[in-house]
Amino acid sequence: DSSGRHLLSLINDILDLSKVEVGKLELDTEKVFIEDLCQSSMVFVRQLAKKKNVLVNYLPDPAISILQADARRLKQILVNLLSNAVKFTPEGGKVTLEVHTNRAEGIVNFSVTDTGIGISEDDQKRLFQPFTQLDSSLSRKYDGTGLGLALVKRLTELHGGTVSLESEVGRGSCFTVSLPWQGVDSTFHPSD
Repeated sequence: DSSGRHLLSLINDILDLSKVEVGKLELDTEKVFIEDLCQSSMVFVRQLAKKKNVLVNYLPDPAISILQADARRLKQILVNLLSNAVKFTPEGGKVTLEVHTNRAEGIVNFSVTDTGIGISEDDQKRLFQPFTQLDSSLSRKYDGTGLGLALVKRLTELHGGTVSLESEVGRGSCFTVSLPWQGVDSTFHPSD
């Protein structure tokens, strides 16, 4: 059962990446409630985090509650980042999803910070390439397809955004997805 789910996940990632690469993946944008999106994204990693005794936090920005985006794809971005953060954080560590806005630049940032193994400067240059895993040895400690971060980058770019990374080996990483935000009033009106 587990192998079947893993294979299905791999196939879906390859299909999504292929669609993005040939320009066939279109976003279905709508008003997204950020709190709901972040909380439901965190549900996917809570079990693994609990098993590893990794604390998972969410820090919302009260200045924003709604964003125009493709909810399914934005959730895919966040789940990928959160899953990696938990996977590469040792037992007893911490993972934080924080939302913060920059009104002056018209940007909303989704930052996933961990106290994990960190990524060297040399490895950071290869990180967003499809099928790239930094530890490619046969006995590598961490599983995965090497597609997650490539998808994160492409899906973020489809939203008109960017992905950045700050990391230090042995101290952890912070991936930030920055998306355009028009500073729309956070009050939702059904007629909008």
